[in-house]
Amino acid sequence: MIFLVLACSDTEQQRENASGYLLLNIVRNVSLKAEVDTQEFILRVSSARSEVFKERIGALPAQITLPVSSYIVEVYSMDFAEPRFEAPFYYGRTIVEVEPDTENEAMIVCAQGNAGVKIVWSNDFSDAFSTYQAHISCTHGYLNYSATEIRTGYFLPGSITISIMADGQTINAGTMSLSAQDMITVNLHPNSSLSGNLALAMAFDNTLNEREVDIIISPIAPNSETNPYTVAQAIERQGEDDVWVSGFIVGSKPSVGYDFVNGQWQNTNIVIADDIFETNEHNVVFVELSTAALRNNIGITGGNNHERLHRQVVIKGNLRTYQSRAGLRNITDYSLK
Repeated sequence: MIFLVLACSDTEQQRENASGYLLLNIVRNVSLKAEVDTQEFILRVSSARSEVFKERIGALPAQITLPVSSYIVEVYSMDFAEPRFEAPFYYGRTIVEVEPDTENEAMIVCAQGNAGVKIVWSNDFSDAFSTYQAHISCTHGYLNYSATEIRTGYFLPGSITISIMADGQTINAGTMSLSAQDMITVNLHPNSSLSGNLALAMAFDNTLNEREVDIIISPIAPNSETNPYTVAQAIERQGEDDVWVSGFIVGSKPSVGYDFVNGQWQNTNIVIADDIFETNEHNVVFVELSTAALRNNIGITGGNNHERLHRQVVIKGNLRTYQSRAGLRNITDYSLK
């Protein structure tokens, strides 16, 4: 477990001039189902406007000086953007308030943020076919599972498509929706379906949604709140109306330009992406917040609304160009995760 202690210095100054420092006390007693090196985890501290600190846990300095303010503190195991074998991605975040002459405690729970899929070929399958492999794709990439592949492949939450190639034939085995912490085993058979003081601790949520599934060859499920488009799909499907889109809030378009992570945010929009660390304006969807209710409920400006940064949101609206980029407008429903 990793403990991070925040202490505020120089409390006699005015609040706007006060500063704090982050003291790091590391205790290595983390037990995980997957073998990961917590020294390689990244600590990231952000204010409402910008990133103020980012460093590998194993290379952290003795202290980090911070102004008295509100911060988003994140800990994550790696930058995970495309499917990979044996790559569980752990992520946790919390909001910390550094106030003069106060003590608070907070904990970051690093839970698995991606989903694992393992392919198991049955004996009757290997008896029926001489050559075979599986191909699993999503909007972020794909993985090929050979006949001898025993590793678990990891994917970001969202929809995956499974194809089976056997003796020169390609079978579309359908789609499946993945959630964070899903650990799925796919069993394949022939002819079957498929400035104050803050104590902050980092722990791990080892609860994984382990399940086995049967694959059923069927058409893709229609778009819905429970089966929304990814941001990548929304970019490709501009022009469609009354659809659901899921993504992570990564910022807001400023009044000039498209640097949505610089903190110069407008209350008229949010920007969503499939990757919580996305910075490319062409890989995101700009969401128009045309009403006060939308700005208050899913916007990231005003009050403590910046705490919604990197939260997942599912939004229903029309896929229409907004601010000359891929957009989502005329919002009729939404759900903040």
